[in-house]
Amino acid sequence: MIKERMSKQDLMDLYGVDRVTIEDWRRNKGLKMIEVSSHSKYITEEELLKWESSLKEDSSVKRFNNQSVSE
Repeated sequence: MIKERMSKQDLMDLYGVDRVTIEDWRRNKGLKMIEVSSHSKYITEEELLKWESSLKEDSSVKRFNNQSVSE
């Protein structure tokens, strides 16, 4: 089970991607993270699930088609 608040590092671990990919998702795929400071950003589980749901038809993000974020 995932934490209610997830950091960039948590997302990197969850999806097996690097920081550059997370930043690309923020800029180009609508991933909205809350900025606590210039070095600290997070997303809530609820917002992450909404974001995943919005990308289900996007074949470039394979994980979303096969399992939910909470698995």
